[in-house]
Amino acid sequence: MPIYEYDCPKCGRFDTLQRMSAPPLRRHEACGSPVKKVMSAGSFAMKGSHKAAKAPSCSAPRGAGCAGCPSAEA
Repeated sequence: MPIYEYDCPKCGRFDTLQRMSAPPLRRHEACGSPVKKVMSAGSFAMKGSHKAAKAPSCSAPRGAGCAGCPSAEA
């Protein structure tokens, strides 16, 4: 079951475990105030090793005018 986040004007933000098919909460069970469902960032962890991608190297001579090329003159 996913965890949903709500905003209560009296208590602040809180989260609750609900079924996906359940209707959104209308009132905070703790204080009875009307609540609004908040869109929050999903949390997940990528597992495994991640290597930084290297920028492609350019074989053009220095100052050849390649736009965005690391060997281009400033």
